[in-house]
Formats: sequence, C-alpha cells, structure tokens
Amino acid sequence: MTSRQNVVIVGGGGAGSAIARSLSSTLDPTKYHLIVITARSYFLHLVGSVRAAVTPEGNFPEQVAISLDKLFVNSNGKIVHGEVTAISDDGTSGGYVTLVSGEEVPYLILVLAPGRHWDGPLAAPNTSPELNAWFNQWHSRFEKAKDILLVGGGAVGIGAYKQDVAIVHGGEYLLNDAYPVKYRKDIERHLRLRGVEVILGDIVPDKAEVGNVITRNGKRLSPDLIVSRLPMPRVLTFTIFRTQVSCRGPRPNNAFIKSSLGSQVLSSNGFVSVLPTFQIPGYGRIFAAGDIADLEEQKQLGKYITHSNIITANIQAIVNGQQTTKTHTLSRELIVITIGKNGGASYFGILWCLMFGNWISSLVKSRNLLVSRMRKALGHD
Repeated sequence: MTSRQNVVIVGGGGAGSAIARSLSSTLDPTKYHLIVITARSYFLHLVGSVRAAVTPEGNFPEQVAISLDKLFVNSNGKIVHGEVTAISDDGTSGGYVTLVSGEEVPYLILVLAPGRHWDGPLAAPNTSPELNAWFNQWHSRFEKAKDILLVGGGAVGIGAYKQDVAIVHGGEYLLNDAYPVKYRKDIERHLRLRGVEVILGDIVPDKAEVGNVITRNGKRLSPDLIVSRLPMPRVLTFTIFRTQVSCRGPRPNNAFIKSSLGSQVLSSNGFVSVLPTFQIPGYGRIFAAGDIADLEEQKQLGKYITHSNIITANIQAIVNGQQTTKTHTLSRELIVITIGKNGGASYFGILWCLMFGNWISSLVKSRNLLVSRMRKALGHD
C-alpha cells in the first residue's frame, strides 16, 4: 500500500487557516496528509487584537485567541507547532521543510503563508495562557497616558480613548492613495468630530521625546505617550509605543524563504513573487499566499478567502495530474475603519465607489471587529 503524501502549509494565520480548511474538505485523506505548521498554539485574530491591546472592554483579549481544534473539516489534517527554518525542493516531486527543532517534514506540495513579523502589542506570545497577561500590560500603559501623539495617519483604529489624541501625518491626506481623496478627507472629518487633532503634511523627528515634541514644521506638542504607526494589513491599522519598544512596522517573514530558495523569489519590498496561480516562479509545487505574497492590492483578511479558493483548486489539479488553471484577479479595494465601538467610515470600491459612515461601519465591523465571523470560519459555531 502506497503511503500518504504530505500537503504542507506553513502558517496558521488568516491565509494559512483558510487554505487549510478548504483543502481539508477536498483532499482525499486516503492519499494525502494535510499538515499545518504554525508557531502559535491558537489563531490570533489580528483585527480584534487592535482593540484587545488598547482596552479590556468587551473581553476582547480572550476573544481574539481562537482555538484551532476545529480547523479541519472531518478532522482531515494535523497541526504541528514549530518554526520553519529551511525549505528544500527537488524541482519535480516536492521536498522537505526543516523545523528549528531539526525535524524534517516531507512535502509533495507546499504552501507558504507565514505572514509578517510584528513588534509591540501585536507581537503576541505563542501560547494562549500568556496572552491575557500580555494584553494587560498594554492596557496599563494606554490607561496611564493622558495626552497621546500618534505618528502616522494610516487606517487608524483609535479605540475608545478618553485622552487627548493628536495625529501627525506626512501626507496631504490620511491613509494612502489606494483610496480616493474624498474618502480620505471623510476619515479626517470623522476624527476631528471625535476631538482628535489632525496635523497633515508634517513629520515627527525619529528622536522625539515624551513631553517635548517639535515637528519638522515647528509645531510644538507635549504628549506623555508617543505611539508610532503600525500598518495593519487586515482592514485597519494599529499604533504602538515608540518609547522602550521597537516601533518598526510589520516585516515580511521571509528569512527562511530567502535563505532556502534565493533572493530571486523575493520582490524589492521583500514579499514573495507569485504567478497569477499563486505558484512561485520556478517552483511549480510551492505556492505563496496572504500577507507574504507580492500583489498590487492592499493586504486584508477578507481577500484571503479568494487566495484560498484559487490555491485549493490548483493543488487539486496538481494531485489529479492536471495543469493549474485558476488565476487571481486583483481585488477591488474595500475598507472599514473603526473609530471606537460605535463609529467608523467605510469605502467599497464597487459601482460608483460607495462610502458609508458610523451606522453601516458599526453594523459591519466596529461592534465586535468580525470576531464571530472569524470563529465561524475556523469551524466554531
């Protein structure tokens, strides 16, 4: 009897979990063994983690850590907790991934969805028991601050601050040019209505000190907490402390990919180059998806269902001895920015480009930040 061959997914985040759940319902378990390799013992819902790090209200710290015990349909799959350090590929029939423990896991087909590295409060511990204590530390730091300076005007998930808040952003408008100016101005209006001071076309020096900030244009501010923009790939953006912690934005988790497959598989920004089929050029049995894939679209959780459907169909084609034919078309942009629990502004890049305010944004996302939808996607009722 022929032993089962492995289909391996590296990463249990938004893209990796979606692909795993989809494949678990299509792969023949008598022929193929589905394995997900992830460092965390749980799924971290990053969108909800923004609020979980800012406030304990709504019990979000517990809600954002979702068990992976129901991930696979009909239990057709296995979770391996570990960190991948290397990939080998023989060019024809697969290869091995090597874990930090030294264990080698063979694969017939490999999907890379390792996401990005985060600093600050979103660099959460890998085990659930440590997570509440981690978020409690951040709650305390935010709560003690009376005057907060946010450096950078990305899609800011402000939360329910009672403090004075100012945003300094180097651009002429908030957000980036993936969205129309009209919407970017509307975000500014919503923030000003909440009492947020918005300072555009200005920059905070890298060595700015708490209590005494002078911007490039000479604006003087006296915050007791300076936080730096941390771009969020999944629909909104969070901010982290600049004092006593790293303030770098998220970075592609590409070190083991680069060292194994070579720098030629990476684009200039460090993401993995992919064909429209999500296969890596030159590696027909290796796919890349989610935050790590180099696509000309905003990195958002909602788009990874599309990635999953295409990759699942193409993997099924490979195991059936067929050509990969399903291809990805860049998505229209959609964003729902939460401003507190009951506010926000939304943009849907369809039809004539639709914009919505507090009521729709709150209904769609602001109240529970899609936690219940994410739980359902991971197999929980």
